[in-house]
Amino acid sequence: MAIRDWLERMTGNGSRGSRTGGHEPPRQPLHEVTARSGRDQVIAYAVRLSGLALDQPDVHAFYRKTFANHPDQFVTYNDLRKHGDLIDKDALKALGLRANAKLSGQFLATLNESGRGDPMGAACVIGLTISTALCSWRDLQKASAAKTETVKFRASNMAAGPCECAASIDGARLSIAQAKVLPYEACPHPDQCGCSYQAWFEFMEGLELD
Repeated sequence: MAIRDWLERMTGNGSRGSRTGGHEPPRQPLHEVTARSGRDQVIAYAVRLSGLALDQPDVHAFYRKTFANHPDQFVTYNDLRKHGDLIDKDALKALGLRANAKLSGQFLATLNESGRGDPMGAACVIGLTISTALCSWRDLQKASAAKTETVKFRASNMAAGPCECAASIDGARLSIAQAKVLPYEACPHPDQCGCSYQAWFEFMEGLELD
């Protein structure tokens, strides 16, 4: 009975209501983050960009804790979906998942209606989006620490390829102050972003370093 009550609260079918209110409101424009932003801001940006998690303080706290030391201590999407107390077999079956699937209640509780439709896939999208954001943020900070004010943007042809925004500035030199943490807000596949920033120095002018 406890499992059924919990599932009803999660999916919005119970009289107690749900965390999503049945449907997610339209996503508001994101506040893009830069090298000067804090880690918490970067993670919150990536979580919102994924479009699969609730935009609530406790949800962002879960992801901040899970990715506290990433990428130095790398968190995979498998680590993400198992972070917390694993859901028992009866609850997994009620969710339409394999009984041997590894999924924590804490992770599931962060997902919005779209994310709960495929929680295993949601873990992959959210995890990779956060990872890309934190890695690009780290790269920008390292470039700044190297006493350069400029980075070169490299659009990636991996996976789904670069989004239109990335393709339009491939090879461009940007000031670190104006360089946005990846993936870009307009990217339609943030979990497949392979774009990057490279520190650029004046002595590299005219050199073929590609």
